[in-house]
Amino acid sequence: MSNGNAYSTDTQFAGLRVAITGGTSGLGLALVGELLHRGAQVAFVARRRDGVERVRRDYPGTHGIIGDVSKKHDIHPIAIQILGTLGGLDVLINNASDLGPVPLALLADTDCEDFERALATNVLGPFRLTKALLGSLAASAREGRGALVVNVSSDAAVNAYPYWGAYGASKAALYHLSRIWDEELSAQKIRILSFDPGDMDTPLHATAAPDADRSTLKRPETAARELGDAIAAVLSRGAPDSAVAACEAVG
Repeated sequence: MSNGNAYSTDTQFAGLRVAITGGTSGLGLALVGELLHRGAQVAFVARRRDGVERVRRDYPGTHGIIGDVSKKHDIHPIAIQILGTLGGLDVLINNASDLGPVPLALLADTDCEDFERALATNVLGPFRLTKALLGSLAASAREGRGALVVNVSSDAAVNAYPYWGAYGASKAALYHLSRIWDEELSAQKIRILSFDPGDMDTPLHATAAPDADRSTLKRPETAARELGDAIAAVLSRGAPDSAVAACEAVG
């Protein structure tokens, strides 16, 4: 379904240059629509060409990039395309995620390759892509545009759930990486947020827990609005000192 070309503009987001990984389903797709609706310039990344083309058709004005953040050699081409299409970057949302083994398995029964894939997607991908874009984010901060990285986390990052070992361990690493980088980059006025959207009705959750009652799950559009509000709060002058804590409070 096409969403047309007319979007209301939130003045705080007007012209904001945003890149979203995992942008063709679940929370990532909802964020594409939410931030475009608020007036941002949006580039999104996903692995499959058909999904990228579908979202570009449904959301005219967005920029679709085909790439896999879990692959080291895809990172710089993705970064170059983000900067080339947006002319710089103000907000990076590392949303792409991998469960590890499917069906979910006990850690002792998890194949090393499944664990490696979860780490590559959920930790190394955000690390490498953020690192590749830090120069552009620093330039945005110097220009007073704001510079923000959002790493999508999970309660599995802090709670031990059986069968969620690969996913939980990788999200725990991402959570702590976010906290460290927020401390290290604060002098450059680059903020790093860890955002837990809660249990959502997404394809990823359906794969992990196919018997879950979907009526009890949060809509990804709701989480996207919450994250949009958190981004606005952090980019505003009244943003709290601890950006990570502020974003966690929303999730």
